[in-house]
Parts: sequence; C-alpha cells; structure tokens
Amino acid sequence: MYDAEDMRQWYADNPVDLGWLEKPSRHQFRWRLHNNRWVTANRQFSTPEAVQSVLTAHGPRDVYIGTSAWLTPLDLPKRSDEEVPHPVLLDHLVVFDIDERPFCYRRLERARQATHRLLNWLDHNEDLTLLCISYSGGKGFHLLLKENDRTLFSIPSPSEREEAVSASRKALLKRVLAAGFPVDATVTSDTRRIIRLPGSLHGTTGWCCTRLSRELLASPLKAWKAQLPKHPNAKPMPYWPYGLRDFLKAPVSTVKKCIPAKKSKQARKAPFKQPQTTTFQVSTQVVGTKGRSAFLAWLPTGWKEGQRASIAQQIEKLGWGPVHRFESSGKILLVAPRALPKEQLQKVLKGMGWPSLANEMKRLGHAWIDASPAKVEGEELEEELQYLGVWQAAGLGRKNVPWSATHVEFLRRLGVEQPTNDGEISGREEPALRMASKV
Repeated sequence: MYDAEDMRQWYADNPVDLGWLEKPSRHQFRWRLHNNRWVTANRQFSTPEAVQSVLTAHGPRDVYIGTSAWLTPLDLPKRSDEEVPHPVLLDHLVVFDIDERPFCYRRLERARQATHRLLNWLDHNEDLTLLCISYSGGKGFHLLLKENDRTLFSIPSPSEREEAVSASRKALLKRVLAAGFPVDATVTSDTRRIIRLPGSLHGTTGWCCTRLSRELLASPLKAWKAQLPKHPNAKPMPYWPYGLRDFLKAPVSTVKKCIPAKKSKQARKAPFKQPQTTTFQVSTQVVGTKGRSAFLAWLPTGWKEGQRASIAQQIEKLGWGPVHRFESSGKILLVAPRALPKEQLQKVLKGMGWPSLANEMKRLGHAWIDASPAKVEGEELEEELQYLGVWQAAGLGRKNVPWSATHVEFLRRLGVEQPTNDGEISGREEPALRMASKV
C-alpha cells in the first residue's frame, strides 16, 4: 500500500515518540524495509530528532524498539554465543501485547476493554509503574511498565541476570494468563523482544502507533478513534470482522472452484437430501517451488492432551515451528509457515496420526485444508476462525528450515504477522485457494 517514498515523507513530517523512555540510547532500534529485509541500527539514539533523520532517509515499512536496556545495545550477541562476553542487561520493560484479529472496530474495541481490565488488575496485583500505553496502529494495544523491585538487576553475572529476569517474566506471564487475560504469550518473557515504536507508522494499515492516556484507554474507542493519526491513504477500519471477500484477496489465477460430482438418479430419488456445505480451502503447496509444502492440519477433536503434547514435541524436534493456532467451533487449526520437503512431510504426517492427509498429499502432491467456517446456503454452520496464538510447546523452529512465503502471506490475510528476518524464504506470496462444495 505504501512505498518507501510515502514513508520518508511521513517521517519527515512526524517525529517518533521517545518521551516515555528514560534513556532511549540504551535500547536497540530495528526496522523492516519494503523488501522485508530487517535492519538493526548500528548507532545509538538519544533524541526523537536523531531517529527521525535516519527513518526519513530509509523510509522503512515498520519500526521497532527493543524492550530491554543494555550497557551496549549495539551488535548484541545471541544468548547461545559463548565466544564473546555476555551483554550487560540494565533493565527489561514489562510488556503486554493484546491483539484481537482481524483489523476492525469491533475487535479493536474488545482489545481496548481487555487492555483496560489488565491494567487495573496489574495495579492491584503487581508492583509495577506504568510507562506507556499505546495503540499499535493495527489490531491491538501495548502496555509497557517498569518493575519497581530492582533486585534481579543487581545479579553480578550478566548471563545469570538475564536468565533470572526472563524466569521472573515467565512467572508474571503465567499469573496474567491464569487470570484470563488474552495477552500474546511470546512477548512478555523475551528479553530480546522488540515492540512497535510509538510515533511510527504501521506499514500494513497506515495507522500510527500512538501513545494513549489512561483516560482514553478507559473510554470507548468510538469517543477518540477519529483523533488517531494516520497516513492520508490509510486502510479504512471496517466496523465488522473480515468476511469471505476479504479472505479471498488473491490473484484470480489462484482461486479455484470445486464442483461436486453429479448424484446418481437413485440418489436423487432419495427422500432425504443432505445439505451441501461450502468452505474456502488453502493448499499446503509452497507456490513457486518444486516438491515443498507447509504443515497445515486440523487437530482431531478426539485427541487427548497427551497425544497433543506428543505432536508438539515432534514438531519442536523437527524444527518446524512456530505453529500458529486458530479455533472454530471447538476445533483447532494448526499452521506452520515453513517450506518443507513434501516426502518428509508426508511421512511424518502419517506417523503423527493424519493418514488421510498424508494420502492426499501422496495422490495430489499437496493437500487442501479447510480455512473458513462451513456454510449452508450462506448461513454459517461454524464459528469464524479465532486466533489463539503461537503453540509454545511446538517451539519456534530452526533457522535452517526455510520460511514459506506462500503461507506467511496466508497468515497475514488472517490478520497474523509472522516475521521472517532470521532465515531463507521460499516460494511466492500467492496462496493457492479454492471454494469447495461438500455433501
């Protein structure tokens, strides 16, 4: 929707918001360009003007800031890198991210209410100081807080300090999830996490990530939605969640229609006529590659917790993660946007307990997976897909397993952004879709 020149013009006229940070120079800055390449700043920033000048030059699609403060935030080594000294963690913000997909007024209002309830709960149950409330520019809100107890940050060993802080955040996250709040479970406990920078433009919607007051957060979205800054060509915010027309925003060549086979005369004379249902399906095929597919499957409803845990362990061992989960009428859809060799995927699926899926892949070279609620004559029989988040037990995958551009795009159309900055990308951003009729 927006090219680099649009973004350069935006940042030339609109400085980012660093007023909520004590020392911005202790934080890492990262941004994503329009070719999806990630850039990590090779300098430190102390003022909004310094950041503004760099963003005006680059015109990035999305801009983020690290949630941790470091003694030296440049060229941070990986946690597993033992060849260099461990970086010194000075602080780690307590961050909560609440999204309600897809991008629309109804879901955003629901996210606002959940964020407001969470903030009140934190006031009464945790020892934290609020630094920033922000609208992400997309489907939700961020809370950024400071931990008042500084004991963990006095641990002498840098590696032990970071490990202790991460463990403390995991315990906090567990308490928040147990209280029933729909927070993103991947954000809070990660000391290397980045969060969208207030004042930056959301590259998909064109709405600005904006800092909010507690009073605004406590008020209905309709009272202040019109005040939110956005690009002149920003994506309109629909009132209702996505429909089938939104889901099928794909090249016509990739949308196919499945026509049911004709019934026999004997069947037509039967007194009872089974209703015909329609649903949209997505292919596992990584479009533009030979012999590669992604892992997509519905969890059998009869599987016990032990069976699901076993599947998660196998996926983690194979390095296929992350696995995104969606729910519809009590059923769980799994989507792992990795480009996997078809033969390997077929063999593993059969062993995991999806023999029919493996057989379809063997017969067709790929498989079709239901990806929308079933309908009868336009009436939905099932609930629309609800995003549940990443399946943590299945791991985050290995860097040597390439991403599927096809299924990263499929996730994006369902309202889920999957960063792909840490590995190779295979295929084209053209999910193969079709409308299928079943009896």
